[in-house]
Amino acid sequence: MYKAVKSAKEFLSDQSLRSKSLIIGGLPLIIFLVICSINLNFAERITYYARDFTLTNFGSIWILMVVGICIVGLFLGFSPIGSLRIGGPDAKSSLNFFDWCAVLICTLLAGGGVFWSAAEPLMHFLSPASYFSDITGGTEQAIDPSLAVSFLHWGFLAWGLVATTVTITFSLLSQNGYPLRPRSLLIPIFPKRIVEGLVGDITDGLSVVAAIAGTVGPLGFLSLQLSNAAGNLSFLSNNSFLQTFIVLVLTLIFTISTLSGIQKGIKFLSEINIWLTIVLGAILLLSGPTFWLIKHFFSGNFLYLSDLKKLALPNPNDDWVKGWTIFYWGWFLGYAPLMGLFTAGVSKGRTIKELIIVVCIICPFVTNLWFTILGGNGIFLELNNPNLLSKELVEGGEAGVLFSILSQLPLSVLMIPISILLIVLFMCTSADSISYAAAIVVSGQENPPKKIRLFWALMIGFLTIALLRIGSEVGDKTSIDALQAFIVITAVPVTPLIISTIWTAPKLALKEYLRLKKDGFK
Repeated sequence: MYKAVKSAKEFLSDQSLRSKSLIIGGLPLIIFLVICSINLNFAERITYYARDFTLTNFGSIWILMVVGICIVGLFLGFSPIGSLRIGGPDAKSSLNFFDWCAVLICTLLAGGGVFWSAAEPLMHFLSPASYFSDITGGTEQAIDPSLAVSFLHWGFLAWGLVATTVTITFSLLSQNGYPLRPRSLLIPIFPKRIVEGLVGDITDGLSVVAAIAGTVGPLGFLSLQLSNAAGNLSFLSNNSFLQTFIVLVLTLIFTISTLSGIQKGIKFLSEINIWLTIVLGAILLLSGPTFWLIKHFFSGNFLYLSDLKKLALPNPNDDWVKGWTIFYWGWFLGYAPLMGLFTAGVSKGRTIKELIIVVCIICPFVTNLWFTILGGNGIFLELNNPNLLSKELVEGGEAGVLFSILSQLPLSVLMIPISILLIVLFMCTSADSISYAAAIVVSGQENPPKKIRLFWALMIGFLTIALLRIGSEVGDKTSIDALQAFIVITAVPVTPLIISTIWTAPKLALKEYLRLKKDGFK
């Protein structure tokens, strides 16, 4: 007992745990955990009230911001400025092209993409989005609209939000000697003394809170998914104990990876993820209605692009838009500061044009293909066997859809274990990178102390458990609602920070381009 107390005292006395950014970022999360442990119903009420307020008052701002960021990113990438190299003209890439794409896809797509790729297209197929309110759900006419809306939420607009203007701003600032921390985004706007003071500490701390919340969501989603799958075994029950156990196991895995560092942990997990995704995707495509899936992949993308204005600029007061599109923009917005920071770090040596092509074209293409293969199989099964999957959706919620789809397909004995491993690794990759990036932010060091990495990894795990407990029963949509609510609330403080990059990214890029051109660089 004495040794345990002494070890805890030594741990807490470490100076690396006393940075203002760590306190500002960690304190609100710790307070929320305390509230959950004292009065779970009160925590639920304040969470939902704050969510409704956020979606109502920030929805229109987020919609315009996402469109603006994407336009600016594409302009920078395909203009002469796109020749600028991230990290400086002499920077060399530490990752080959495949590994670079693998890290970006696995980190930015994260576990949320794995969870929603099966459920979302099916949900839009059964109950069409308000964008396509004139279409009857569950019919052939609802196929392409369901995929188009999924492509909207997970396509180039979403990718552009988290890894274009923010990444470009970070990379250009770091070339001038500024640290890779969210506060650096304020440097083109405020005097240096303000940025380096309390304002900077608050910016770093709140950015970390938003990113941690964005990671807690997918971890919770996938824990529900794994618990649902495990609950089908005769010797296990899908209950809160099993969900908690799964979260703890996942937390242990990504904590070990985080402590091992980015090159060893994240890169290794990303490579495994990509190959497993390719294998599972190929099996799903070949064992399912291959030509039907390919056909609707192209027709769904065509509908998405042809109706892009209607989809990207909807009525922000529409309840459906609030619950889906605006929620997603808030989710990805919360990720943006740390994901932009992370992307800038792993993209050194790449040109801005390469970044835009990968982030706004290649990664969304892969994401859309994945949603078509997995979600499309679900739509095909439901279309030809009404109520086959919709019944599971009603009874087990979104968490049960993936394994319901796989169990109906040939080679399910092979695909289900692969998908379980894929879920675990995707989530661990995302949580790994975020906890590592959070440690960089609050410590101000590129190789942050292991104690800070451990703090954030454990915080992600404990917050997930707390939010899952808000659900009144297993399979209850309340758990997912609580996770979603927590995500969008924490995105509010970082909104001005990300909006500022619409101006600062082109300003800094043009300045750097003209400087290099004057110095004779091509």
